[in-house]
Amino acid sequence: RRPLLDVAGGSGIYAAAMVASHPTLTATVFEQCPVDALCRAEIEAQGLSDRITVQSGDMFQQAWPAADVILLSNVLHDWDWPEMQDLVHKAVATLPTNGLLIIHDAFINETKTGPLAVAEYSSLLMNITQGKCYSTAEYTTVLQNAGCTVGPYKDTIGDRGFLTATKIG
Repeated sequence: RRPLLDVAGGSGIYAAAMVASHPTLTATVFEQCPVDALCRAEIEAQGLSDRITVQSGDMFQQAWPAADVILLSNVLHDWDWPEMQDLVHKAVATLPTNGLLIIHDAFINETKTGPLAVAEYSSLLMNITQGKCYSTAEYTTVLQNAGCTVGPYKDTIGDRGFLTATKIG
């Protein structure tokens, strides 16, 4: 699958890592001003400007660039339930049939009690953002309602993990 869209991709580090690991992959980082300029500089410093573009915009207000894979990394936890659902639905609407959505984030357990570091982080998020950490069950419900099949959860590092979903039709 290609291309990749990294929504609210910050410095572009995840897009850069994925493109560097997959020679045929191209990517777009969709980021708002002024972070977009910082992202462009980082992509250029990595020598990946020929394979990664940066598009400026507001993820809530503007259409997203077309992509076969969409990455939402450390994005959804900043938003309350309605906004989180809107972003997931927008991602799925942007994907073609069989397109892949990757949610990379801190996932709280089903009882909302841990792991401890994630529960603490979620408490912090509730004080400094509109969001919190969501469970795999919460994401699965939203993804299935948006027309996706959901893959298994996988741990990464730093109390993070990822969940994938494939658009059905």
